[in-house]
This record gives sequence, C-alpha cells and structure tokens, in this order.
Amino acid sequence: MESRRDLLKKLGAASTVGVGATALSTGSAAAKPAVDWEPAHSSNYTSADRGAGDIAGVVIHVAQGSAEGTVSWFQNPDANVSAHYTIRDDGYKYQSLSDINIGWHAGGTQWYTDHTIGIELGGYVGSGFPDAQYQSTAELTSWLCDQYDVPKSRISGVGDCYGEAGIMGHHQVPETDCGYNDHTDPGPNWDWDYFMSLVY
Repeated sequence: MESRRDLLKKLGAASTVGVGATALSTGSAAAKPAVDWEPAHSSNYTSADRGAGDIAGVVIHVAQGSAEGTVSWFQNPDANVSAHYTIRDDGYKYQSLSDINIGWHAGGTQWYTDHTIGIELGGYVGSGFPDAQYQSTAELTSWLCDQYDVPKSRISGVGDCYGEAGIMGHHQVPETDCGYNDHTDPGPNWDWDYFMSLVY
C-alpha cells in the first residue's frame, strides 16, 4: 500500500509539472527549473489560489542551518513556518509549497506574507555562498519573475507596509511596525550585485 508521504510527493510533482506547463503555454521560453517536491505540513502555511496578479515579490532568506534540516522543519506540524523553496549549497532545489499557497516566511506585515514567494538558502549568514547556490537561486528567481510578472529588480531599503514589488532580502521585509526589521539575512556575505546579474 502506498504511504501518505509517497502520495503527497506524487501529487506535488504533478502540480509542479502543471505550473511549468502553464508557463510554456503562455509563451514563456523557459521551463520551470527542476525541484524535489517535499511538502510542508498543512499547518504551516495558508492554502490559497494565487496567480500572477497576486504574487509581486521574491524574498531571499538564509536558513541558519542545512537545506535538509530546513525542509524537515517545514514538515513538522509544530513549526508554524514555511517557505516555498529551499536551495542547498550545491544548487539542489527543494519545493515545499505550491506557488499558489501563502508561505509563512515574510514577517509581520500581511502584504508581504500574502504576495511573496520565499526562497531559503541552506547555510549561515556568517558564511559565504558557493557559486552553484547563486546560479541555482538566480535560475529559479528569474523563472518566478517571468512566470508571475515580478520586476527583476531589487527593492531598496526596507519596504513600506503596503508592499513593493521586486526581489528582496528578508532584512527588507517590514515587521508589524512598518519600516522596522530585526532580520539580517541574507547578510553581508550575499553578493547582491553578482546575484542580480545572474537573474537577468
């Protein structure tokens, strides 16, 4: 008998293929990058039906741990957190949420929670990032921007409470008292100029 986990993985893979097929049917030149579907527990995100009109940003996080540990934590029913994707230091990509769902990754302001896609980088703020991780993250980010009409530009400073479309670090997502953020990721070792040059 097929386990519940195996069934969820098959369903997730099927939905991932569907998203990629949609992109190709609308004239996008690139297929969705390959991902390993490892679904988050349903208690760690909000089910939704978001599309291009709803998704306006991509948020880059650092896990402060391994990619595998991060994916496993999203599967823990007590975690109360999730991001859509996690990228290992060798560039291997995991997907924990369908893009249409709302991940619990983007701080205390509702706009950023509802209108962004989260990408966790396996590793630590105080460490460097391998080129394979930059390349893989840029490939996925570029595809997400094309798929959902997100500007391929980095926002400056901390965003306002009503949201700013584009690519940002977690440190740029305002908390509940708009304009303030106590997160530092992806941190000073993340080379934004290099990363953005790969996204284009």
